[in-house]
Amino acid sequence: MDFVKIVDTTVDFCKTQIDKAMDIWDSFDEDQKKLLIGCAVCVAAVIVVAGIAYGLGKAQGKRIALEEEDF
Repeated sequence: MDFVKIVDTTVDFCKTQIDKAMDIWDSFDEDQKKLLIGCAVCVAAVIVVAGIAYGLGKAQGKRIALEEEDF
């Protein structure tokens, strides 16, 4: 296997995909860009809140399970 060729192909593929994404981004007007950024921020906030809630719920469940455990 020629790893240099694999890495080169991967870099070319990524460059092509980034160029396509940037072309799409440049085609948006300012209001569409602001809306897209706002949606991305909201999605990130929801993921963070859900992760925190999951972690707190899991910790609470472990505490309750340890208290109910008969040793």
